[in-house]
Amino acid sequence: MKTYHGSCFCGAVGFEADGDLAEGTMRCNCRFCRKMRYWEMRLPDPAGFRLIRGHDQLAETPRVQDDGVEMHHRFCSRCGTRLWTEGNIAEMGGRFVQVMVSALDDATEEELISAPVYWADGANDNWWNPAPETRHL
Repeated sequence: MKTYHGSCFCGAVGFEADGDLAEGTMRCNCRFCRKMRYWEMRLPDPAGFRLIRGHDQLAETPRVQDDGVEMHHRFCSRCGTRLWTEGNIAEMGGRFVQVMVSALDDATEEELISAPVYWADGANDNWWNPAPETRHL
């Protein structure tokens, strides 16, 4: 476990996140994740996320589907950098926080290269199984 420091491109928003890239990351083939090029690290405990600065600069992409899933995709309203997703999904164990790997300022190249990636098949609402094709993601 490591405390990572993250921020947006312009520096207006900063956060700390307690996680471990070696425990795995997630990418998805759903329409939203493909457009946003999402690559996230789920924190083992949502309390391990701490916003350090920039609360007043945050914006949110609302959940498009009306399926009862609570999910909030946060980004910087000044520069547009995607930062984290938080929500509450029973199948994921309830409340969760996932930070964008690209927003982590102090993740080493070695950590990024060796981080396992789980490729979720969100395009077919088959989240718990790997995506059949990932070369384009």
